Amino acid sequence: MVQQVVRALGPAGSLFTITGSRSLVLQFARILTNGTTPRLSAYAAGSVNNLLYQPTLAALSRAGCGGVPGTAISVTSGGTLTVVGDMVSSGAISIAGSANVAGDVYARCQPVVPGVSSMCYPSGNNTPCTFPDVAGLTKSGYNFVDPNYPPPAVVGSAQPKPGNNVILSAGTYAVDPAFNAGTCYFLAGGVYKWMGGYTNNNAFVSNELRPPDEPRVGDNTKLASHQLWNVDGASCSGSAQVTSMGGPNPVPNGQWSFVLTSTRTATYNGLSYTRESAPSVCYTANAQGSNRNIQIVVSNVPGATAYNIYAGPSGSCNGPFGLAATLAVSGTPQNNNTGSCPAFTGSSCSLGHESITLDSGNLGPPFAPNGAAPPGVNGSYPPAGQTSPLKNNLPNENAERAAPPAGDRANENQCDTVAGALATCPGPITPGAVAFYIPSGGCLNALSGGDNYFFSGYQYNWMVLYEPGAANPPANTCSNVMGAASDSAFIGLVYAPSASISVQKASAFRTDESGGVIASTLTFSGQLPTIIGDTDEYGPVPPAAKIID
Repeated sequence: MVQQVVRALGPAGSLFTITGSRSLVLQFARILTNGTTPRLSAYAAGSVNNLLYQPTLAALSRAGCGGVPGTAISVTSGGTLTVVGDMVSSGAISIAGSANVAGDVYARCQPVVPGVSSMCYPSGNNTPCTFPDVAGLTKSGYNFVDPNYPPPAVVGSAQPKPGNNVILSAGTYAVDPAFNAGTCYFLAGGVYKWMGGYTNNNAFVSNELRPPDEPRVGDNTKLASHQLWNVDGASCSGSAQVTSMGGPNPVPNGQWSFVLTSTRTATYNGLSYTRESAPSVCYTANAQGSNRNIQIVVSNVPGATAYNIYAGPSGSCNGPFGLAATLAVSGTPQNNNTGSCPAFTGSSCSLGHESITLDSGNLGPPFAPNGAAPPGVNGSYPPAGQTSPLKNNLPNENAERAAPPAGDRANENQCDTVAGALATCPGPITPGAVAFYIPSGGCLNALSGGDNYFFSGYQYNWMVLYEPGAANPPANTCSNVMGAASDSAFIGLVYAPSASISVQKASAFRTDESGGVIASTLTFSGQLPTIIGDTDEYGPVPPAAKIID
């Protein structure tokens, strides 16, 4: 007879209890007894790590347990570290201030972790919890093991040290970029292998595709207070001017309204994928009178290779808007002189500017907005607008995931099929996604003078930062620093299983879309962040379970 009992223990894995018995004829064994029937028994134990559960924070070091000195997770400053999701440590956890954890805490040798308060998951509200929330618990005795994620494949060629071109290409960089002060860089999609490490203490670096003149959420007639590409004083956010002017082939008389989107094409495995940003602020122009055209001049925003122009014949900023024209970016935008940006004439802004004149060929009959037209077709509606910022002092967030053509169509919430069609997430391709790969000998130095705001995607298993561990030698054992000037985000999993990570500022995690952090040790100091784990949407596919003891 065999009986098996299985209990799921969340990130602590699964407990299998198997008992069995069998009658055997062992006559020789009677000489070891007083003639009674002997009983023989055996016992074995093993632990299975259930990696279906992925923590928001995980430390692999056993420091602080079993006589090993140190701590695996440390909060060294006052204030409160807030974590939504599980916090798991194979060593000791030390909290100098406090930590609010909306999830479970697994501390291998600590039944109680001083300074930790359990909150409700997933809302983050205080206990007692109301359905569907559940209260987090603190549990001991669990050893979290390295998932041994493989490194991302580097496809791009060898790249020089970043210069004045605003768009960087994926590939292998032999030297640390060490960006110049006040610059902005747009990351084209792909894997970036930083052989000499990655240091940013001066620039704003991102793969986010945004429109010029991001609008205020809920009022597209006004600019948002904080433009993403103006972070750290980079003055790279772009803008547009729309005016009525005399010309042949006049547009229909009346008031016209316009919104613009930034577009570019991402490439993965030799296939092309379209990205299109949320709409800009609304511009209006009066075309009353004879022989009137509409001129649109755009001061470029990083990453855009063209702009889609959507026109509203009603003249209302409430729309509807339909695709009327596409304006291509000419030349190569540079970032060495952005202090005078935006600019609509001359060469004072190194990002450059583009111009187009719309006439009856663009806006005359039979032009009309058409909600049934697919994206990219004349008359089609623009993508969904942005959503509210996390805080008043931050830029807008992207549109949420939704069934196409609704939802985000440019950034971390966009999903495409392999063939390049918009798809409901999850999907195989996140167009424009990047992955940072830092091998042994390099280190991440995201310092307090610069900002890094980028997302990974499904094709890279949501690895936004990858450093090899012992399973993929040589292991990277460096001391990583995650700081920020004002607005950084690593959207995906930060994975450094043999290295330490020191998080030195709250603004290193200005996002509600973290795939988690896994390192040998984790230290939090200075201003403490709020880290909201969403490993279901922005974390890697869990590997198979492993026997760990």
